[in-house]
Amino acid sequence: MKNPFAYGKEVSGENFCNRKEEIKELSQDVNNSQNVIIFSQRRFGKTSLIKEVLRRCKAKGVIVVYVDLYSVLTEEDFVHLYARAVSETIFGKVKKRLRDATMFFKRIRPSFSIDQTGQLSWSIDIKKEHILPSLEDVLESINRYIENKKKKGVVCFDEFQQIGQFKTDKLEKMMRSSFQKHKNISYIFMGSKRHLISEMFNSPHRPFYKSGKPFPLEKIGNIEISDFIKSKFQQTRINMSGNLVDKIVKECESHPYYMQYLCHIIWEKTIDKKKVMQTDLSECISLLLKRESSTYEATWDL
Repeated sequence: MKNPFAYGKEVSGENFCNRKEEIKELSQDVNNSQNVIIFSQRRFGKTSLIKEVLRRCKAKGVIVVYVDLYSVLTEEDFVHLYARAVSETIFGKVKKRLRDATMFFKRIRPSFSIDQTGQLSWSIDIKKEHILPSLEDVLESINRYIENKKKKGVVCFDEFQQIGQFKTDKLEKMMRSSFQKHKNISYIFMGSKRHLISEMFNSPHRPFYKSGKPFPLEKIGNIEISDFIKSKFQQTRINMSGNLVDKIVKECESHPYYMQYLCHIIWEKTIDKKKVMQTDLSECISLLLKRESSTYEATWDL
């Protein structure tokens, strides 16, 4: 039997814990073409949340682009990554992709090939002196596509604070200038480094000043987390009292990552005997702390 508690990775479907109000509000923001700034500390489930929102929007016909900027270090990195994400979204069947790329990109010329495993390989070649013109091309391509299709669109930039660390703000200025003209696209900016994302959107000297709706992601409510924990143990026929569930929520301070982590350990320990005791909870908390101690020791050593 598979452990029903997942941690350290994106979750969806039955592994996704609540966030019903957040999903409803963000879905409405997309429908209204409202720009949104989502921020919270890491491991709060931002990516899982937004991908659930994007999945539901896509099912309703919204054109969706998701870009993870975590690895971006330069403007060139950004152009390549965004061009790839846009291409994967708007180009359909393989045989149509080059023709469509010519239609929607004015300067960039992507190339496609199929490797020995049958996987599609995608690449673009951009010279450094053409970075900014190519960026303008990418920024406008998705808007041209959405206008052509007469649909709504949403573009999500995960770890958006990465571009705020470039040497100049040319890229930010170009993006802001472009985005404010796109009437049918909701741009969602996500960040886990609160001070950096806050500086980008709250400083009057930055291009993105006050250009989106702040959406701080809070902890999941205690009742919702408790119900989630109870249902997962019940589904796998493990008996746990409501008192122990409350203690788990309290120990984890309603933090989604540590709740899933601790429950994962408890489930592994009690799957055979089908019952969770107070001693099990205490032992599992000690085990979790032991596993995590090296992380905190390394932080303290710095």
